[in-house]
Amino acid sequence: MILDVLSVGPLEENCYLVGDPEALLVIDPGDAGERIVAHIQEKGYKVSYVVLTHCHYDHVGAVAKVLEATGAKLLMGVKEKDNYFDKNVTLGGYFGSKIELCEPDRLLTEGDVITAGLCSFSVIETPGHTSGSICLLCDDVLLSGDTLFYRSIGRADFPTGDLKTLIHSVKEKLFTLDDDVKVYSGHGPATTIGYEKEHNEVYVWERYC
Repeated sequence: MILDVLSVGPLEENCYLVGDPEALLVIDPGDAGERIVAHIQEKGYKVSYVVLTHCHYDHVGAVAKVLEATGAKLLMGVKEKDNYFDKNVTLGGYFGSKIELCEPDRLLTEGDVITAGLCSFSVIETPGHTSGSICLLCDDVLLSGDTLFYRSIGRADFPTGDLKTLIHSVKEKLFTLDDDVKVYSGHGPATTIGYEKEHNEVYVWERYC
């Protein structure tokens, strides 16, 4: 399985190119569309889907460029579609330049499977950072968006975010996965479920709920 990470944009968002190189997923192309496309072309990858873990501007800014260059289909959580078209939720009206938005081709719900070539990704709904955030699990690889980070969790003080819901998503949806599952977050370094169960600050934030 291919797993390339490109850190893009001022917030160093992690865009992932993951899965079967003949039917790749591009996860959260947030910025630097030309760079992402150039990497795809240099490697000779074929892209089947662009998948958004959530709609914040630093995760969606290059969607249109990647779709246009690859002919891929756009997927996002069913509960995130309205957020995606609301600049108050994407935060694009506050921090980002105007973003070209694209209609999704498929909306995802809990337990859906994205099959792309030889790889299959299961959808886990993890609201809290936004109301429609999702994570993707393929074998022992978790793409966690901004739900779970190395020793930390996502912010819950942006529109549609909710701290109690986020903590539930982390503890009841992600911490129930096997300890050896590798976690690839929307920002920062990779980690594992087992490490985060021991060291994550989610337990600190839980005291405030």
